[in-house]
Amino acid sequence: MSRFTCIEGATLLTLDAGGRVLEPGDLWIEGARIVHVGPVGSFTPPDNAEVRRLDGRNRVVMPGFANCHTHSYAGLLKGTVDTIPLDVFMVNAIIGAGARTPREVYVSAMVGCLEMLLTGTTSCLDHFSHRPRHDAEALDAVCQAYADAGIRAAVAPMFSDLPFVETVPLLNAEMPAALRDLLPSTPQPHDPYFSMLEAGLERWRDHATVQVMLGIDGPQRCSHALLERAGAFAASNELGNHTHLLEAKTQWAMAEGRDSRGFVAYLADLGLAGPKSSFAHFVWFTDGDLEAAAASGVNVVHNPASNLIIGSGIQPLLRLVDAGVPVAFGSDGLNAGHMSMFEKTRLAALLHRVTEPDSCRWLKAAPLLRMATVNGGRVLGHGGELGELKDGGLADLVVLDGNSLALSPRGKLETQLLFYEHGSSVREVFVHGEQVVADGRPTRFDADAILAEARELAARLASESTEGLERALALHPGLRAMTTRVLRDGCGPCRLAALA
Repeated sequence: MSRFTCIEGATLLTLDAGGRVLEPGDLWIEGARIVHVGPVGSFTPPDNAEVRRLDGRNRVVMPGFANCHTHSYAGLLKGTVDTIPLDVFMVNAIIGAGARTPREVYVSAMVGCLEMLLTGTTSCLDHFSHRPRHDAEALDAVCQAYADAGIRAAVAPMFSDLPFVETVPLLNAEMPAALRDLLPSTPQPHDPYFSMLEAGLERWRDHATVQVMLGIDGPQRCSHALLERAGAFAASNELGNHTHLLEAKTQWAMAEGRDSRGFVAYLADLGLAGPKSSFAHFVWFTDGDLEAAAASGVNVVHNPASNLIIGSGIQPLLRLVDAGVPVAFGSDGLNAGHMSMFEKTRLAALLHRVTEPDSCRWLKAAPLLRMATVNGGRVLGHGGELGELKDGGLADLVVLDGNSLALSPRGKLETQLLFYEHGSSVREVFVHGEQVVADGRPTRFDADAILAEARELAARLASESTEGLERALALHPGLRAMTTRVLRDGCGPCRLAALA
């Protein structure tokens, strides 16, 4: 017997290329897919079908957001980052992040799942970091969290092999030998990572909503040998790679020593920049980097909130759009702010309006929302299937209370969602055709129990990391001096705001 779900009489924000808004309309789901989007009464199911009907009156239905750059380890680290630039942040993570059991990995990921689902995000790309070293149990734990929560996920285990002091433009005076010794100095071996990845690919290959992909980190953190091997691995397994790239100016400063053409052309030659791959942040790119990115077809993931929190700079969004580079959005980890993609999309809208004086060039609400949904689906490997309410599309969608404060009284729907909504209107969420949030509560797990366990784990990890973080304080002055020096050197692109 065929089983259908029908959301009847709702306002349907399709976010399709034609900008259709049906008010009212019916949306029909069969299995994992949307089978019909149209006016009320425009679809008749088979005579013997079982139909579940949801009252869509005073409801707004839209595609779910895709959060295309996050780190699940940070679910236990809320409120731990303030007034530290990226390279200080990295040292704190290296020294202070505790070793995690598989259960701690799982709970941390579930905290992120809860926050994403309740604010309208139905899919994510997790640049999964695990210390002291990746292993198959940890990878299975994070994948299982996404499977249990019902969120669609691509998990890209993050890996690099170079010691930290070799990855940043430090002067000897900024990091004396005695301080350098506080940081690991031995390159990471490659074999355990690729063995773990092979096992993960096999384990999760046929899962409906969870996939594993390559997550080799920024090229300044990786040896040429590692990147060559990663490119070959990506080609043989038909995978994309997700990586940080040119997030901070200190990373731009490391490019010339690797390839005079810049990091993008270098990665493209190695098979790590193409339509299946994505660059997170991509703030400090040069003209040559932009040309190479456009030529390769790589995706860029804009993280406007975390770029501001750790002072990395303002991404030139319009230059990417003008060059034809697909841009999606990400939240980064929960230690760098909350995960509402309504806010991230709004910040992307606001930032480019104070960097572009010609208001005729400002992006309107609908194209920005499509970046957060349609382009996000492309990053996750579901281009053409995710991000729109359309016949045949995957049924990943969000139902909002149309009478909420954010949506009342009603103006132009796309504009209202972009500038007023922050996720509090979310009532129901469907992923792969299944209702995973009902009346504002997850249906597949006990949110209160997860949060109670997370509070206990976070407190213990904070206590265990106190000594390491206190040792890390000795490294901060030199790293701050390095960051300031590079930002003020007058070379390269400028991505900082200047008030005169």
